[in-house]
Amino acid sequence: MALGRRYALPFSDWPLSDQQMWQMVIAEGDILDGCGLGAGWAPTTRNNRKKANGYWLYWLSVAEDLDETVNPMERITPARIGAYIKNLEGSVASSSTFVYILDLLQLAKAVAPDKDWTWFTNIKNRLWARTKPAKDKTRRIRSSVDLFQLGLDLMDSAAGIKCRYNPLASETQFRDGLMIALLAARPLRLKNLATIEIGLHLIKVDGVYWLRFDADEVKNHKHIEVPVPEILTPLIEQYCAIHRLKLLGTSTSNCFWISRLGRQLSQSTIHYHIKNRTQKAFGVSLSPHLFRDCAATSVAIEDPRHVRIAKNVLGHHSLATTQRYYDQSEMLAAGRTYQSALSNLRDTMRQESRGPYKPQPPVIDKEA
Repeated sequence: MALGRRYALPFSDWPLSDQQMWQMVIAEGDILDGCGLGAGWAPTTRNNRKKANGYWLYWLSVAEDLDETVNPMERITPARIGAYIKNLEGSVASSSTFVYILDLLQLAKAVAPDKDWTWFTNIKNRLWARTKPAKDKTRRIRSSVDLFQLGLDLMDSAAGIKCRYNPLASETQFRDGLMIALLAARPLRLKNLATIEIGLHLIKVDGVYWLRFDADEVKNHKHIEVPVPEILTPLIEQYCAIHRLKLLGTSTSNCFWISRLGRQLSQSTIHYHIKNRTQKAFGVSLSPHLFRDCAATSVAIEDPRHVRIAKNVLGHHSLATTQRYYDQSEMLAAGRTYQSALSNLRDTMRQESRGPYKPQPPVIDKEA
């Protein structure tokens, strides 16, 4: 039976030894009792590694290889991991397979740090090398300049908009435009974008707004502290003084993004509005995360000499991560070259169709 993304053994059905192992690794003890090596994991990381073990245990149970009397770490062998990966292939994307194995490996290292996991690490590295994006994002890439301009255009045209079903249509369009412009200029992850609070994450210093997030609020535990482009300063103040107040109504909140119901805008709602606005503008929808690809690609195409700044813009620890996941510039450049060649061929064929074909003499480079 192929293992699908949704097939994970619930924690309550884990063998007792696995439940005890998990509780041990995430234990938050004091200086006397000590704590597990996973106690410092971020909530998302903890949840992902718990799910990864659930997937692993489910597969073992389906394969009739789940011996509840065996130490959980003793079940992790090269043969079993190889069979597990083979079962995953064809059922989930190669990137998902890599993530499942990576999380299982990190859990194993936290449970048994003194055990030699070199073979497991080598398998993980080989999976990483052959991982391919699940979807071709190239056709949806847009210049960050175009995205920023879209945000400005939405804000400029928001005044006076009327909608029978949404009396706050003008306010929501201005909000969405500001959101798109800010995301184009500072491509935050969706979680951080959605949780911006005035006075905590959005701070004005000497007339300039700054975005600040502590390390424990960021996926890669690397703190963010970046200025917002000054062109957005009056627009942020207009949003706060007029549009945001209308959206809030009688409610009170420090959250920056407010829904038309007067509540904090959720991640899923932000995701929906950004995709909807970009679909109408470009004919293809861009998710908030795709703005990060657009930023890296825009830098690589428009300013290749300073391509390394993309690493800092996206908050990555290394340029390799930026290039592997976000830089679509090589494919776009190849596509443009191919399109240019087709265009030249088309022009040549049109000339031939108008009269006898006269081949052009070769061009000789006198300096060659």
